[in-house]
Amino acid sequence: MGQYIFGIDDLDKFYGDVLHPGSMIVIAGHPGSGKTTLASSICYTNALKGHKCLYISLQEPKEKLFGVMKSLGIDLEDIELKGLLRFIKLPIILDINDIEDISRSLLEYRPSIVVIDSINALLQSVKDDAKRAWLQNYFYEISKVINGIIILIAEVPWGEEKIQLGSIEFVSDAIFILKHKVERGILNRIIEIRKARGAPITLAEIPFSITQDIGLKVWMPPLLEEIPPAEIELRLPCRLLEKILGHLHKGHVVYIEYPAHARIVDNAALILGILAVNNLKAIVISYKYSPETAIDIIDRVYRMLSTAPDENAIKKFINENIILKSYNPFAYGVYRLLSEELTLIKRMLTIDSIIFHGVELPALVEPKHVYIPMLYNQLNVFRKQGVLVFRMASYINEEWHNIFSTISDVVIRFKLTKPINGKYRYRLYVWRRGSHPYMITYDEFQECLKETCKTIDSIIRSKKDW
Repeated sequence: MGQYIFGIDDLDKFYGDVLHPGSMIVIAGHPGSGKTTLASSICYTNALKGHKCLYISLQEPKEKLFGVMKSLGIDLEDIELKGLLRFIKLPIILDINDIEDISRSLLEYRPSIVVIDSINALLQSVKDDAKRAWLQNYFYEISKVINGIIILIAEVPWGEEKIQLGSIEFVSDAIFILKHKVERGILNRIIEIRKARGAPITLAEIPFSITQDIGLKVWMPPLLEEIPPAEIELRLPCRLLEKILGHLHKGHVVYIEYPAHARIVDNAALILGILAVNNLKAIVISYKYSPETAIDIIDRVYRMLSTAPDENAIKKFINENIILKSYNPFAYGVYRLLSEELTLIKRMLTIDSIIFHGVELPALVEPKHVYIPMLYNQLNVFRKQGVLVFRMASYINEEWHNIFSTISDVVIRFKLTKPINGKYRYRLYVWRRGSHPYMITYDEFQECLKETCKTIDSIIRSKKDW
């Protein structure tokens, strides 16, 4: 990491090299897209490292800026009190001679970072082409004079993609375009990396979020070479699955599919058994049910299959080992949903497993070309973290079955068979990466579930404090 940082992990990792002494950074976007938040993040995190920041605003008053940023975890007032930030509010400059106010502040304060918010207000007030060219060159020279970085915030009019800053675009070291798209009434945020001198642009558009108390977070997909081999073995709760699958690994993705018109809940006991025998902490994210309904389903399946259910013990096990969260995928865009889930999981320091329930629903929200890359990248984040992932879905069609199976390490598919005495049964298709597929009959799986529930009973009753 260089002398200066973004203060945002993935931007530092992939684009930190553009923040070097003498660099000019342009942060552009439509009104309300997050430009000021990104610029303030750079100012704040570098001030915490001892680099003084001069923030020159031609539009937003100090009280408003400080208040909004503090709600995002960026405490500008704190660094101002420490002498690491100076905020200047200037009127829109009508004469190029008024630039002396900026020059005077540079000489007196000697900052390492300068933020101009916004450059459009300055350039648009100067009508003479020669003076505009001089002004553009003046800002370019600031970064060299202070031997630091200058950040120019630029407004992009609604409906347009061009920044229209003239030669500044050519001499800048990096250009970040912040966009927000409203689709189906839902806000999705994207950073377009239009230019990053000295850093390879591996991804042109990066989803990001702005969250209270957290600020701006970007979500870069992990490189495949960064994903370690899955080494930690996990036991299975019945002998049949041990025979077929051997074991699972932390970092595996397990896809469980059942008919849409006969959603089989027996798999809930199987997942509960895997958590119990390996003493795993898990998050359950349901796209269909509230947390209370999800707990009720898990409890009902356990009582149905256990020969001697202990309701108090199983509820205590759930409360101590499982966190339940629900999201309506039709109320979130795919970028926002990804951001919410990754932020939630990042906050949990001791999570071993993530269980997604009803994953067919978010798949139906967005076009495939948008959803599939986001899903693949999310799963690779979990693989990198060594988290066991379960994805439970109702069958949609063979295309989606093949897509979900392709990105998984283990597939368990429930298929209905012909009814016996009017009652439908099922069989299971089971496959693990690197092995042959296997078919399990209904009776075989019921024996597995009974054995699983006995194992769960034994584990939860063996707790000395229960």
